[in-house]
Amino acid sequence: MNRRQYLARTSAAGVSTGTLAAMAGCLGELTGSSDTDNVAVSDRTGERAIARAAGSLNEAAQSLNKLDDLEDPEAVEFEPTVPRDHLSAAREHLETAESELGDDRMSDVETLRSYADALDGLIAVTVAVTDDTITDDIEAVNAALEENGDLEAANETVDERNETVTGARERHAESTTTIDSIDGDRLSELSGIDLAELEDGAAALGEAVTSLETLTETYDATLSEEDGFGALERGRTRLENGEYEDAQAAFETAEATFSASVDRLETGRSESPEGYAEYFETASCQNGHLRDAAAAFAEAAAAAADRDPVAAENHRNQGENSLDAVGSCTN
Repeated sequence: MNRRQYLARTSAAGVSTGTLAAMAGCLGELTGSSDTDNVAVSDRTGERAIARAAGSLNEAAQSLNKLDDLEDPEAVEFEPTVPRDHLSAAREHLETAESELGDDRMSDVETLRSYADALDGLIAVTVAVTDDTITDDIEAVNAALEENGDLEAANETVDERNETVTGARERHAESTTTIDSIDGDRLSELSGIDLAELEDGAAALGEAVTSLETLTETYDATLSEEDGFGALERGRTRLENGEYEDAQAAFETAEATFSASVDRLETGRSESPEGYAEYFETASCQNGHLRDAAAAFAEAAAAAADRDPVAAENHRNQGENSLDAVGSCTN
């Protein structure tokens, strides 16, 4: 199934609308859930616990189904409390089932626990990619780059966001590993879930968190005091002080960083949700102009070192013009 097509109809947790509808109707058909089964009372308690655990997990998935598609993650209003409450209830039911059922049913308990773990991770990732404060952070970074704002504060903002997003991406990887370990046939019998649907949905959610990580890592590199904007500013200071060789080295370091950022953004944009498109375009524009500015300043430093003041001035003006153009990227 094409992931882009799947995104148009998937819930943010990675479970399709059709699958979730099936979940809602499957509770009465769960293995061992009928009260008419001729089993011992203790067995019935365990069987009911298994059925209730599956039902709570399905309710968690249904809560996720209230989301729109992931093409515009920040437009999604997601409250994780409800699905997390269902997960908590499911885990309690599974503890009861484990204490009441025999060893021959422990694999079923573990299957549902894995399902719970997978949903728990996908919920955490959904929280990260639908956070409506992402826009605020990006606007703060844009202001720092375009208006000579507080670069130190912008760096702190990016560091915090990057830590959150990296954690979400790692959590997604754990959920994917868990999904891969689940016996799909048994999960379907217990809960009505089609494991392939869950896999496709998790992959779609993975595209969103990976795209967001590309953005945060790019901003982290762009604002780097050592290799990014800091190197550019260091080069300008050295150029003013007549330290031409050191200035040229700093500018070349910055140019390489900005160039790598442009390449990273171009690659990441192809897999990103449409809702992140503007962020990618703005960041690409900024890094492109910063790259050009660094390259021009490096030429100015080289010309100055060669005692060619006219060429140095021309290149310097080119660099200043490219820096000014950074401010037009959000227009």
